[in-house]
Order: sequence, then C-alpha cells, then structure tokens
Amino acid sequence: MKKLMTCFLTIVFVLTSYISIEAPQKVEASDIYFTYYAKNDFVARTGRGNHYPSAGRVSFQEAFPVKKGSIINGWAEMILNGKKAYVYYNNIVNRKPSQPVYFEYYAKEPVSFYEGRDIRSTRYGSIAEDAIVQVAKGTVINDWVEIKYNGKKYYVEYDKVTPEAPIYFTYYSTKDFTLYNERNTKTPKVKVPYEAVVKVKKGSVINGWSRIEYKGIKGYASYSNVSNDKPVYFNYYAKIPVNYYTGRGTDTKLAGSFEEDAQVRVKKGTVRNNWVAIKVEGNKYYAEYNKLSNDAPIYFTYYAKRNFTLYHERNTSTPKVSVPIYATVKVKKGSVVNGWSRIEYKGMRGYAPYSYISNDNPGSFTYYANKTTNIYTSNNISSGVLGTLRKNDPVKIQKGSINNGWAFVSDFNGKQGYIKASDIVNKPYYYARENLVLRQQKSSTSTRILTIPQGSEVTVLNRTELFQDWVQVRYNGKTGYVSSRYLTLEQVAKETPLSKTIVLDPGHGGKDPGAVGNGLREADVTLSVSKITKSKLKQMGYDVHLTRTEDIYLALNERTEIAYNLSPGVFVSLHMNSYSDPHVNGTESYSTTAARSLTPKEKTDSAMLASFIQSRLVEALETNDRGTKQNDFYVIDKNYTRSVLIEMGFISNPDDATIFKTAEGQDRTATAIAQGINDFYKWKSGM
Repeated sequence: MKKLMTCFLTIVFVLTSYISIEAPQKVEASDIYFTYYAKNDFVARTGRGNHYPSAGRVSFQEAFPVKKGSIINGWAEMILNGKKAYVYYNNIVNRKPSQPVYFEYYAKEPVSFYEGRDIRSTRYGSIAEDAIVQVAKGTVINDWVEIKYNGKKYYVEYDKVTPEAPIYFTYYSTKDFTLYNERNTKTPKVKVPYEAVVKVKKGSVINGWSRIEYKGIKGYASYSNVSNDKPVYFNYYAKIPVNYYTGRGTDTKLAGSFEEDAQVRVKKGTVRNNWVAIKVEGNKYYAEYNKLSNDAPIYFTYYAKRNFTLYHERNTSTPKVSVPIYATVKVKKGSVVNGWSRIEYKGMRGYAPYSYISNDNPGSFTYYANKTTNIYTSNNISSGVLGTLRKNDPVKIQKGSINNGWAFVSDFNGKQGYIKASDIVNKPYYYARENLVLRQQKSSTSTRILTIPQGSEVTVLNRTELFQDWVQVRYNGKTGYVSSRYLTLEQVAKETPLSKTIVLDPGHGGKDPGAVGNGLREADVTLSVSKITKSKLKQMGYDVHLTRTEDIYLALNERTEIAYNLSPGVFVSLHMNSYSDPHVNGTESYSTTAARSLTPKEKTDSAMLASFIQSRLVEALETNDRGTKQNDFYVIDKNYTRSVLIEMGFISNPDDATIFKTAEGQDRTATAIAQGINDFYKWKSGM
C-alpha cells in the first residue's frame, strides 16, 4: 500500500508539472525545466559559446523550456524545436518582457553593430558618425547596449554613442581641400574651395583630423584647413596695370593682371613685405600693395581739341577707339605719365597724349531742325540713329563744329552725335496765322509797333513763352510781343496723311478744372474717358497718344503743337458742357470751317468725323441729340490735322452727370467714341 501511494503521488507531481506555466518540465525523470522568454532576438548554439554552430534563432518574447541549474559560464541549457540547445543567460528572462523603449542617441564616431554583446559575434555593418541611433532603454550590460537598426535588433559599444546631438560651428576654409569619408586620404568625398563657409563639429579633432560639413555633405579633413576667423575684404583700385601671382613674389607663377582703375578685392590684415592677398574669381592670389589704392579714381570732364585715338597702353602700338574733335571725355586725376594721360570716352578707357584735350568748354549754340531729321552716332547716315527731331525742335551744336556737311551735336538726351548741317537753322520757323499786331508790351492795350501780314515769318526770341499768352518775336528788324495763339508752324496749310496715329485731348486740367457740377469736375471726367478710349482704340490697332495723362495744365497752343509733332491722322478733344439752367442736356460735336491751317479736304473730313462720333454717342448714352456744329474753338481751329471737339454731356444736368459718375457709363462713352473714330477710318477707306 505504501509503494502504491508513492507511485500515485509521483504521477500526480509529473502531470502537475506539465500543466503549470511556471512549473518545471521533465524530459527525463531527473530533469526539471522552467518556462523562460527571449529578452531580445538571439541565436541559440549547439554548445556553451558563440563559437558553436547555430541551433536556431529565437525571436523577442518567444517562450521555451530552460533546464533548472544548467547555467555554466553564463550559458544555460534549453529545449529548442524538441532538441537540446544553449543560450547566453543575459538573453533570457522568466517573465514575458514588454516592448522595449527606445531613445535617440547619436554616433560619436563610425560605430560597428553586432549580433551579440561581443566583437567576436557576427558584425553586420557600421553606422556613420552623427547618425541617429535608436537605443533600447535599460539594456546597457558590460558596456554594450541594444539598438534597433532598420527594424532589427543589434548591439553596439555604449561608449561610442551619446544622447547629445552633435554641435557644429561656422568656420571658413583657408585653402582648397578635399573632404574624405574617413580620417585618411584614401576615400575622397567632395572638394571644398578657398574661403568656403563650412561647419566644424565640436570636439571632433582626432590626430589633427576634424569632422567637417560642406553644403550638407559631411566628411573628414585636416583641422589646419579651416579657421573661425571670417575673411574680410576691402575694395581697392589698381593705380596702374597690376600683375598678380600665386605667391608673394614675382618669382612665383604669374596668374593674371588688372587694368588701371580695376577694382581689386584686398583681404584685411594680409600685407607682408609689400605683398597683399587678393581674391580673383573666388581664388587667392597676391599683388604688390603699393600699386593699389583704396581711393576710387577721380575723373574730370575735358573736351577733345582734335581727332585722336585712345590706346590700350601709353604708346601707339595698341589702338582702342577713335575720339572725334569736340567730343566730351573724362580725364583721370593725376594720371599724366610721360605726357600721356588716362582718358575715358563713351565708357571706354585708354591712353592718349594730354595735349590733345582741354578743360575749356568750346561752347555750343542752339539750332533748330528745319525738317524732320535724325541725329546719328557718327558723321555717316549709315551709322546708328540716336533720335529724331521734328521741324523747329531745338538742338545743341558745338561751336565751330560744322564741317564737311555735318554738325557735332554736343548734347542730345545726355549723348553726343551728328546731324546733317543742311537740316538745321539757327532760328525756328513760325508764321503769322493772320494779320498780327506787334506790341511793345505783353498787353492788348500796349502801344502798337506794326502789323505783321498773314503768312509772314517771324523769329521767336524766347521759346519758353510760346505756351504763354504773349511771346517776344522779331519781325522786319523790330522786336515786340504778339499773341502766341496766332502763330503757326505752317505758312501754308498742308494735308496731313491719314495715318493710324490718333491724338486724344482730355480738356482742361491742373489749375483749370473746367466745368464743375453734380459732384464732378470736367478735367477728371475727360481724362478718365480718354484713357479708356485709348485702350479700346489700341485694341483696334491704332497708335494712340494723350496730350496729358495726369491732372496738369496745358496751354491751348501747347496741345496743338503736341499734335503737330506727332502728325496724327485725327485729333479728338473731349469736354463736358455746362449751363445755368440744369434742365439743359444732351450731346453735341464740333468741327471748324474757318481754320487756316487745315486744307478744305481736312475740314470736310473733320465734319464727317464729328458726325460719326455724335451718332455713336447718342445711340450708346441715349442722351438728347444736339447735333454736329461748327465753331472756332482753338484746339480745332488752330490745329494741323482733322480735328473735332466733343461735348459728351452736360455736367450741370443731373441725368447726364449720372452717366459719367459710374465706370460703366464712362466705358459706354469710351466705346462709342472709339467706334465713331473707327467708322470714320472705314468710311475713308471706302468700306
């Protein structure tokens, strides 16, 4: 009975050991096993040591039996896939481990990572210096730590990683050098140019090599190649032609040369033995310091006394550019050497004898174009054109420069050139539009000197008075004043070609606001409608000009002279009407039959132009049609081309004024005017 009870208890004990999770397991009657778990991925071995063959890989948190009392030299006996195997005891735990916590560390230098906590275990690769390393919390054992790399678990030496991010400081390269992958010259990575901005890692100097970053690329180079002193440069100028070399001396390689006056970048604090460091196209060279100056060259205005040539050097072997007589040149202060001076002409600098120039301005006279003509860059009509003059435009001619059919223009919009002598006269042409009284003073009550017959030529003595009420003139040896409104540029009316150039004249402006009523100013309305009309006509293919583009005052004859200089096909002056009775309203258009500066055909055309515009306006605005009329308004009566004056509506009438208060109303008005002008051109072309 006692033997039977002992047998029963043994059976119960064995069965209980297999059912309990933490209970020991028996493979044989004498073996007791406990359930353990993998703390991390590991490779089980067939013997006690990493030098034994692999018995299989065990994954993190995987459960397996471990034999009680089997730990010898840090290795425990386990059962893997039904067979006996061995595991390093630091890789196992008797409670199922939770997921590891990782912190970001940084590689202090290139770091190798291994299968186990030993450099004798399998090496899988290396991590670059500064790279972020995922380190598992609480896994530092014997100076090794668990990491996660590319989703897998490995081990690295703990003293080669740090939780502190790398710190880089700004430095500057002191020479051209190469960054390498390692701290030797076997693995070139990228070229770093002289004085490039680089980043140097704090505390990274080992055996004279430092961790350096350039344009986002990190590598290694000698610490002697960089400096934390930022290079400073000053602008200097070559006092004479200056050579520069690769070293401090003429016995080093000649790298190039500067022309006199050239700007040179000189490095601060580098003067030694009369040599200084300079930078040319990003490279370091050296030049003689006494040939440079930090004072910019100074040039004075002189004038050519004769035709001469500028040379590249102070001799006649290298011609550069020809300088014509009377030309304005620039001469460098203090540059006379052996009778030759540094001279600038049209932006080009060279050398010529100082005796060829003078600082005495030869002077100039004002001449006037007697026809439309060009100003050329040289005394040849095949040369470039600087600009165009119209009849009576003034031009500055150098004193004594008329020679061989050409005159030297001393100033045309800040430039110099040539004009044909036959195309200029020393007085402008103006004519009496009708019999005109010459008076002693600027007043219609002043003493009468004489009467100038219609069509007679007069000399205008002060062109600035042309757009004032009175202008001083000379006629038949007598000097006095005439009303500027009665002078004309054409002695006999000439028909202006019907070009597609159009002049729009916004009435009034500046000190003359025109009519005012119902919250509107005539000068504002006419300018706004003119600008919109211009845009619409340009879309139709016309070349459109405004007599004014802002709120400024223009004299009446100034407006007609603008038109004369542009030679437009038509001239349209825009206005608003006004009357004391606010009920008076409507649109009316005017031309003239009395103008002496218009041909009969131009007068007929003007009447037709007024009719076309009137018809379009009345239809578009639905205003009262007051018809087309004749009047001698100055801007149409004293004009030189087909001319009309349009009274778009009454600013004094509330209904008419409402049209012009809105953008939509102004747009309708402008559209109608543009269509009316276009109708006239179609009529002229027979369409």
